[in-house]
Amino acid sequence: MGGLIGAVGAPTFESELARQLMQMFQSEFVHICHFPSGRPQMLMSITEDGSARAQEHSSHYLERRMWQFDPTLDAGSRWNDNDPILTQLSIDRPETEELKHFYDDKGIRERVVVYGKGGGGHLGLSIVRTQARGAFSDEERSRVGMIGEIAFPLLARHYALLDERSIVSSALTSLKLIEQCIALSGHNIPRREAQVIARMLYGLTCEGAALDLSISYETALTYKKRFYQRFRMGGMRDLVSWYLAQFSSACHLLCDQRKH
Repeated sequence: MGGLIGAVGAPTFESELARQLMQMFQSEFVHICHFPSGRPQMLMSITEDGSARAQEHSSHYLERRMWQFDPTLDAGSRWNDNDPILTQLSIDRPETEELKHFYDDKGIRERVVVYGKGGGGHLGLSIVRTQARGAFSDEERSRVGMIGEIAFPLLARHYALLDERSIVSSALTSLKLIEQCIALSGHNIPRREAQVIARMLYGLTCEGAALDLSISYETALTYKKRFYQRFRMGGMRDLVSWYLAQFSSACHLLCDQRKH
């Protein structure tokens, strides 16, 4: 799975991860989910033969609210340890009768799911085998740990990188994001002063910032001068350089805020 490292952050990462896991475990389906508001939501469902069966299965799972009968998923969605947790489900030993009926109907034999933190929230990575393939072999079971040790950390890093890129693209185009970044700078900048500076970074002139905040131009100019003096700035170039340095330091915190 070492070849996956170079694909982290690329559009093909999920499909390449799924391909390698299917090959390694002779499984037909791979699902990737996250848990906004505590409920599972599929990010991707992939079938070995390229059909829509994995998507159909995940859609039915969500439509029937099967997570309510899936104790491992509930535990995984709240898992707060830094190391991921690995769970295995065999139809011979179902967690609940509802889950057994659902997977019997879909012809599922075994399911391995790794849960953990990633991309600012919780993620689940699921590898599924059907009755046609049977149970995992002893050799395949011996490799299950690799999912949590290698595959999941790469998946988590992939989504974290996508979040960071999304944030960076909004660095100077979102007033709300600029204000959040200044607030996270740790310099305890007065609110009005920060608002004037944020609007200047957003592209407004000092006069435009005054109009937007319904304050006088002289007041806005005073806030600007105070800020420049505080950080020994000579002009807009210094201001942008200062902001980008703060943004770089606060990027991971801004990603976390977006998730909540």
